[in-house]
Amino acid sequence: MPEDVEAISFQGRALSLRPLQSHDRRLLEDLVARTELHDLQLRFFGALRSLSPGLLDHLMRIDPASRVTVVASRTTVEGEPEILAVGRAHVLTRGNAELAILVRSDLKGLGLGSMLLDRLIARCHSRGISILLADVLPQNTRMLRLARKYGFRAETVHSGITRLVLELGSLAA
Repeated sequence: MPEDVEAISFQGRALSLRPLQSHDRRLLEDLVARTELHDLQLRFFGALRSLSPGLLDHLMRIDPASRVTVVASRTTVEGEPEILAVGRAHVLTRGNAELAILVRSDLKGLGLGSMLLDRLIARCHSRGISILLADVLPQNTRMLRLARKYGFRAETVHSGITRLVLELGSLAA
């Protein structure tokens, strides 16, 4: 198993935590199709039922120099691969990155978001990123609660959006 792939057990089944790969495009579209509209609005700040080709291209851009990604994937009982959740951190400026997480609606509250955030923080810290940012709608109570658990602080609020900040420089290596 490659070094950046972690095999774990989730709900009694094998799950892989791994970087986004170029062949994940259809699986990412399937994740969005199986996610409730409200949850998509919380993630993308707008009502969308599917990803536009441009947005999908943007999300699928695999650039290890400017993106850190973690995908929670598994094989279905029918033998098909599926993505259950995806997280990414996009480097904005030297040392700062913006993160976002999407967990399939029927799997929320089971720990996938925590697993992804934990891995994103560790991978960003090991790459020298010192500050993680996340813009969150105030009604996204799950993400706000998760962020508090990990030590994020609310730095500013504007246009109904809360900016969360986590300083990684003080974390143990």
